[in-house]
Amino acid sequence: MAIYLTILILIGIFIFLLKNQEKESIITIEKILKSLKDKKFYEKIPQELKEQYIETLKKIIKQDLELDNSLEELREYRKELEVTYNSLFEKSKKLEYSNQILETRVTNLSNINALSRTVLSIIELEHIINIILDAYFVLTGAKKVSLYLWENGKLTNKQIRGSINFKGEISYSEDILNKFTYQDYKKIYEDLKKGFALEKDEIVITSPLLVKGKEFGVIFIIEDKNKFTDSDEETISALTIQVAIAINNAKIYADLRIKERISQELEVAARIQQKIIPKNIKEIYGLRIANYFNPAKEVGGDYYDYNVLDEENFSITIADVSGKGVPAAFLMALGRSILKTLEIQHINPSKNMKKLNSIIYPDITEDMFITMMHTNFNYRTKILTYSNAGHTPLIVYKAKKDKVEFITVKGVAIGFLSEYNYRQGELKLDKGDIVIYYTDGITEAENPNKELFGFDRLKEVVYNNKNNDVEVIKKNILNEIEIFCKGYQQVDDITFVVIKNTEENKGEIDEK
Repeated sequence: MAIYLTILILIGIFIFLLKNQEKESIITIEKILKSLKDKKFYEKIPQELKEQYIETLKKIIKQDLELDNSLEELREYRKELEVTYNSLFEKSKKLEYSNQILETRVTNLSNINALSRTVLSIIELEHIINIILDAYFVLTGAKKVSLYLWENGKLTNKQIRGSINFKGEISYSEDILNKFTYQDYKKIYEDLKKGFALEKDEIVITSPLLVKGKEFGVIFIIEDKNKFTDSDEETISALTIQVAIAINNAKIYADLRIKERISQELEVAARIQQKIIPKNIKEIYGLRIANYFNPAKEVGGDYYDYNVLDEENFSITIADVSGKGVPAAFLMALGRSILKTLEIQHINPSKNMKKLNSIIYPDITEDMFITMMHTNFNYRTKILTYSNAGHTPLIVYKAKKDKVEFITVKGVAIGFLSEYNYRQGELKLDKGDIVIYYTDGITEAENPNKELFGFDRLKEVVYNNKNNDVEVIKKNILNEIEIFCKGYQQVDDITFVVIKNTEENKGEIDEK
C-alpha cells in the first residue's frame, strides 16, 4: 500500500510541474509507470523527481522480491501440507486396517477361550477332537483338516475334515521314539505332509501337538494360498495349543480312570489274598507255629499254606511265584488250589509236586514259574518229609547238636519242564528243633549300600533265638531285617513261617 501511495505522490508532483506541457507530460508519465512496472530504471526522469523515483523503484523491487519469497514459502508450505495430509491419510488407513485385525484377533481369542472352556469340561477324546476340528473351519480359512496321534509307537490318522483321501501311517519302536528329538519329529511330519494331494493354489500348514516337550501328534490344515493371512496363522497356532492341552488332559484322565479301576481291583485281590493266607493255626501236633506275609505291592506272588490231611499228617507249604503284582497273585492262587486238591489224593510231597508241575506247565508263559518247598509233618513219627522245586532251603536248628543247618533236596521250579520227577527227603524233629520256611524276599532284602541281608544273618538270628517261642523268633527276624535295611524300600515280597517242636508226644489242635 505504501509503494502505491509513493507512486501516486510522484505522479502528482510530476503532473504539477509539467502542467503546461500536457501532451509531453502524458507520454513521460506512461514511460515512468512502465519503468516502475518493469522494474527498470528510466534515464529521462526529470531531475526534480529523480530522487523520489529511484527510492520508489528500489522499494518496488524490494517488495516484489519479498512477495516472490513469500509465494515460494507458501508453495513449500503447501507441499509440506500435502505430504503431511498424505502421510496422515496413509496412517489413518493403516490404523483402520490394524483396528480391523485387532478386532478379528480379539474375536478369535474370545472364541478360542470359549472353546477352551468347552473342551476342558469334556473327558472323551473323540468328542474333543470333533469339536476342535470343527473350530478350524469356523475360525480360520481351513478347507481340509487331518489329525494324527501317536499311539503305541504308531502315528495314526484319527480324524479328517474335508475331501482328503490320504491316510498315511508311520511306526517306530518305543525305544527309538524315546531317543527322538524335536527335529526328528519335524522331519517325520514334513515327510508325511508330502502325501497330501493339493490343488494348484493350496498350501499345507503343519501344526505339531506338543505339551511340555511331549509329542502327541500333528494336525495338517489345508488352505488356499492367496487367502492365508497372519491372523489365520495366529489362530491356527492358538487352536493347536488348545488341541494339545485337551488331548493331554483327556489322556491323563483316561490313565487316572484306568489306574483307579486297577487300584480297586487290586484292593479286592489283596483282600481275597489275605483271606486265603492262613493265620489262625498257632499250635498243632506239638508244633508251635508263627507266620508273616508282606507283599511288596498290593498283591504278591508269595504264599504259605497249612493243611490238616488226617489225624496224623499236617502239610506246610511255602512258595514264590516269579514276578510281582496281579499276574503273580493269579498264578499263586491257581497253584494253591491245585495243590490242595492233590493233597486229598496223596500225602507224598514229591508226587504232589510232580502232578502240580504237569498240570500247570501247559497253561503258563515261558517267563513264569513257581519255586516251592512242600512238606508233610507226621505227628506220630515226628518226621518232616520235604520236597523242593527250586526254592530256598529250610533253615533248621537242631537242639541236640546246638547247630543251625540248611536242609533241602534239589529240584527245578514248577513250570520249567513239562515232566520232572521231584526228590524227597526226611527230617526227624526232636524237642526244641526249629524250622524256618522263607522266600528270597528275606535273604535278598537290601540296605542303602545295595548289600543283601543274606543267609548267614538269618541263620544267626535263628541261633540267637533258639530258646525263644516262635512269635519272639518272628519278631526278632523282622527287627533284624529292619535294622539292616535302614528304611530302604522293600523290593520283594517277604514271607516266612517258623515252626518249633515243643514235645515228643501227640499234641492237640489249638486254634487261637
